[in-house]
Amino acid sequence: MAPGDVVPEHGKQSRSKDKQPHHPSESEPDGSFLFQAQEAWKDFHSSLRQFYEAGELCDVTLKIRLPLLPVDFLTGTVAKEAMIKGNLRCRDLLDEARNYHLLLSNKTVPDFEYSIRTTPRKHTAGVLFCVGGRGGSGDPFRSIECYSITKNSWFFGPEMNSRRRHVGVISVGGKVYAVGGHDGSEHLGNMEVFDPLTNKWMMKASMNTKRRGIALAALGGPIYAIGGLDDNSCFSDVERYDIESDRWSAVAPMNTPRGGVGSVALGSYVYAVGGNDGVASLSSVERFDPHLNKWTDVREMGQRRAGNGVSELDGCLYVVGGFDDNSPLSSVERYDPRMHSWEYVAELTTPRGGVGVATVMGRVFAVGGHNGNIYLNTVEAYEPRMNRWELVGSVSHCRAGAGVAVCASHISQIRDVGQGSSNVVDCM
Repeated sequence: MAPGDVVPEHGKQSRSKDKQPHHPSESEPDGSFLFQAQEAWKDFHSSLRQFYEAGELCDVTLKIRLPLLPVDFLTGTVAKEAMIKGNLRCRDLLDEARNYHLLLSNKTVPDFEYSIRTTPRKHTAGVLFCVGGRGGSGDPFRSIECYSITKNSWFFGPEMNSRRRHVGVISVGGKVYAVGGHDGSEHLGNMEVFDPLTNKWMMKASMNTKRRGIALAALGGPIYAIGGLDDNSCFSDVERYDIESDRWSAVAPMNTPRGGVGSVALGSYVYAVGGNDGVASLSSVERFDPHLNKWTDVREMGQRRAGNGVSELDGCLYVVGGFDDNSPLSSVERYDPRMHSWEYVAELTTPRGGVGVATVMGRVFAVGGHNGNIYLNTVEAYEPRMNRWELVGSVSHCRAGAGVAVCASHISQIRDVGQGSSNVVDCM
């Protein structure tokens, strides 16, 4: 199959299934982040009084990145602190944090500017995972590679139980989930999860539909598995995974079948971007409202693409590379949900179809892919203030169709297993 591997091999018509909708309930915020915020605030609060009495409270508060605190903790604890309420400059910083969270929920906040306070510090930014995929050798990988932000280097982590190409990958609650894909022999519906605390992958409940080329998104707790394809069909199916009960259930299908689709949660919606309907690559985009259990079409992209990467940065959706049918793309588009508009930004340094994409430290990272001639192991990052992509190193294995996600864990938790067992030297 072609490197993008996002359309049915036999060119048959796509299909969708009629599913019973599921109405999700509201979820609590991520407990691990809330705990970290509480502990950090206790440490800060113990010395808060001396800074307050010395008139240095604002200087100290400037060093705390209030916008990155969980919103419930921000409003329920920090905003109620008398010393903060009594300082005008501190109240301005608190307003900045509140406005940042309003932006994340797709609200319009005039004149808001992103700053260093809206960007995580290196030691709290998490770990970038590159999971599975395939290279020139043909067989899908079990291997994962992890990016150390502080050392600016990649290393191998513990391998998955299954080989997986065109796998859906996401991180929720400090764990990494790998869903579906193809193992070289058959399509997969199973899921496994990596826990940095145990440094192991464990099998979890399987989806109802086996498929590759799916996209994952998390909104308010649950994980959504969107679209995908097998050798005969592209799917409009969407399944919702409840982490607590370890169960999958169907939600409303998309309006359009989408194999090789990209997805991200932005504000109060889950977006499905591009993909292939079994005939051609798509420029159309739709979004899911979990409260209405309904998909609605939004403004389409300027470029048809499947096997593209999608990520969020500064309240906007970025769609990176992909295939226009069989040709890999270097173009990148940005969608602003507040303006309901798309615009092109700087192009990748090389075309990348089947690329893995995630946001780290205020930059969008594009990992691997296929440029039309070879599988890639290079990694590049987009700096929005400079509107520029630059190469930032490489993974060890040339791979396309890998899943990329940022896990909220510390790099020291993940064991380096050396070179891994997948002996891949052929990038062609």
